[in-house]
Amino acid sequence: MNLPVGSIATVWNFLGSKRVTTIDSKRTKFFAMYFCQNFGLANSVMHYIAKNPKTWKLYQKMIRTCKYFFVKNPILVVRCLSHNKDDLWFADQILIDLNKIKCKFWVVEDFMVFLNVKTYNPNIVSSSIPKLYKCDFMFLHLMGQTISYYDLSFFISGAETIAFEDVTLKDENGKILPLEKLIEASVKAQRIDIIRPTMTSKTFHELTKIPHFANLSSLILDGLHEDFDVEAFYVYMKKNQCTKFELYFVSSISDEYKARIEEIIDEINATEKFNYKTPSIHFYKIGE
Repeated sequence: MNLPVGSIATVWNFLGSKRVTTIDSKRTKFFAMYFCQNFGLANSVMHYIAKNPKTWKLYQKMIRTCKYFFVKNPILVVRCLSHNKDDLWFADQILIDLNKIKCKFWVVEDFMVFLNVKTYNPNIVSSSIPKLYKCDFMFLHLMGQTISYYDLSFFISGAETIAFEDVTLKDENGKILPLEKLIEASVKAQRIDIIRPTMTSKTFHELTKIPHFANLSSLILDGLHEDFDVEAFYVYMKKNQCTKFELYFVSSISDEYKARIEEIIDEINATEKFNYKTPSIHFYKIGE
């Protein structure tokens, strides 16, 4: 994948960072070479084109053609935008101050937020939303975040691989939403890995109603309690042709619930020829 003009590496000196000492001169030079163009279309049409690029590749072609498009709609196209456990933002491995950059980001591959357990800020993702122009990333990894369903819908729709750890999803009234709402928004997802998902006794049944749920190639649920409807899963499991399930149950589940899961495991182990995708089911030992 080529990321020429408009990428973080190309225009970084113009935008400035702590690592650049010639910000003003770079910016002055940039605008000194910019002048108004005489386009063959009305100004209103050109303004609309500048503000509404359909794809990041088209946007890069536009700004290579004329600086007008970058000045009117300054966007940085980056492969990866990430926040690490030291509370630092990186764009394509370049350290940035997200609050000081005036451009917006168009992320085309990876978006990752890891949590600093000392400062513990569950709103890192929410506060970054205004800095995102569009999200075309395929890989999304979030840790310890609280997100509104509206914000989630903005940046998860194109993600193919999703990994969430201790992520809380809320509606507009602050109510915590269960796993099915996350899956509902993940329309292009192929692989989903959730550590400590929010479940209800109806969650698995609701999941089976989502059309694209059956298209998942992998679903890992780690930290399951007895609110996971094992009977609904058992019925679905024997018809499942596509999804590789990995389920990890906490050690605090009751003996009765564990016994029922072990019956299912025994049935799987006794099966010689499978007409369904076999799941992997695990129990955590006490103290893990």
